[in-house]
Amino acid sequence: MGESEEAITLKIVIIGMVVIFILSLSVIIFFIIYQRRLLAQQKKHQKIEFDYQKELLKTSITSQEEERNRIAKELHDDVGAMLTTTKLYFGQITPEIPPEELKSITEKMSAFLDDMIQSVRSISQDLRPVVLEKLGLIEAIDSLAQTINDSGKIKVYFKNNTTRIIAKSKELNLYRIIQELIANTLKHAAASTIKIELKNENDSLIIWYEDDGKGMDQETLPYQRGIGLKNIESRLSILSGDIFFLEKDFGVKIQLEIP
Repeated sequence: MGESEEAITLKIVIIGMVVIFILSLSVIIFFIIYQRRLLAQQKKHQKIEFDYQKELLKTSITSQEEERNRIAKELHDDVGAMLTTTKLYFGQITPEIPPEELKSITEKMSAFLDDMIQSVRSISQDLRPVVLEKLGLIEAIDSLAQTINDSGKIKVYFKNNTTRIIAKSKELNLYRIIQELIANTLKHAAASTIKIELKNENDSLIIWYEDDGKGMDQETLPYQRGIGLKNIESRLSILSGDIFFLEKDFGVKIQLEIP
């Protein structure tokens, strides 16, 4: 005897409810798995970012320590030695010393003092270049380019197309970044020319840096960041800036963007 219409309808309703339940359960399970994967991915990215910031901080501290050690060595070896020698000359001055000998000692002491003043000026200029302090970033970069050009080893072309005043608080870090880029080219690239351009785009300062040297492997670049590049990234992080390595047939082309 066939089933009644009510029984068939009930079966269809039950089957429909089971299907809906299974589908709903599948959606919930999929959502939970997706959320877990998304959370795991976010944690992974956060860890990478944390490790990156930690590495930048470590590089910054290492760089500062190396700079302090260099300055301490220069003070000890140059200024310290000159002061010690000058003190010895002072010890030779007595009331009984002949005028000719006194004149000779004072001339030598004067020469040592001149050398000390020059050494202190040199160390001071390394800490903050005088031209940067007096004339600003553009003149400081121009002076740096001229100094390198005078060496005859490589040609530096510098172009300033900025239309806005660069904040004094940013000048030293920007100067050190460009200095570090040039140093990397001189040490590793075997280039014959360097091109640097500064300009404004929207609310940002754009720095283009280019050389015609050996270039860098774009694929292995993230894993081969030396201390020079880490120093640049460390200073950029202070300026909230970004660095972009652009593809080039030969040499290197870099865009720096500072808000």
